[in-house]
Amino acid sequence: MKKIILILMLLSSVCYASCDVQCVEPYGLSSGVSRFFSSVTGQNFLAERIGSALLKKAIKKNIECGSIKTNLQSFSVRDLKKGKFKSIEIKGKDVNVQGIYITSFDVKTLCNFNYLVDNKKGDVIVKENMPMSLNVTISEDDLNKTMTSSDYKRLIDDVNSLAGGIFEVNSTQVKLKNNKMYYVIKYNIPFVRKSKEIVLCANLKVDNGKIMLADTSFAGSNTTLDINKFSKLLNYINPLDFSAKILENKDAKINIQNVKIADKKITIDGIVTVLKDKE
Repeated sequence: MKKIILILMLLSSVCYASCDVQCVEPYGLSSGVSRFFSSVTGQNFLAERIGSALLKKAIKKNIECGSIKTNLQSFSVRDLKKGKFKSIEIKGKDVNVQGIYITSFDVKTLCNFNYLVDNKKGDVIVKENMPMSLNVTISEDDLNKTMTSSDYKRLIDDVNSLAGGIFEVNSTQVKLKNNKMYYVIKYNIPFVRKSKEIVLCANLKVDNGKIMLADTSFAGSNTTLDINKFSKLLNYINPLDFSAKILENKDAKINIQNVKIADKKITIDGIVTVLKDKE
């Protein structure tokens, strides 16, 4: 289901761009009389509940764990059968998507007319662009669990391969405190028995709709090291960027508007637009 309404675009670092919300006027709806009777007879209410349950079931198939809540609002039973509806809201808690851990997310359509069509092959065709508000909360624990995934470990292996034996990263850990991200890297160097440790700290900022690390510095006394080199390394193995690349989807645009660190959690707000399929 278009990566299930895009595995809710959770950090889907697809095409970062300026995302103006543009809604089309409703068209091709059933008559006002039909919508009225669908509402007063309770048929529309029942259809909304069934549609919400089916959407929830589809999403659950695409996540490894976590709780999901869905809310679908339709115009009428007849319109819903055609794939036309007022809104969808999807909430998740303690979710694991492809090894990416997320404390919570909430996505909700921003237009009062949305249009999806089942092509009878298990795919959903998006007939009109579908902008959605996005709110994601990622905890310190989420980031550290994400970094235990096999994909992230392969990323560290790539770093060690590029280092050519000069050093070898053997563990990484993230801490969130004082409104900053602290990245603890333990590494070995040839002919030295004891592992060494560096701690880098950085702010998070939004730049052109994308989350970036800013003002990177050493936490501690490692002043003789080149911060620029370690800053590049940190951006390469940044677990937030890693999560975004894993969830990347060419079928959506995302524009991050705000990012904040507080209480050992990162809160991200933005707008995601599920793109209309080409006919």
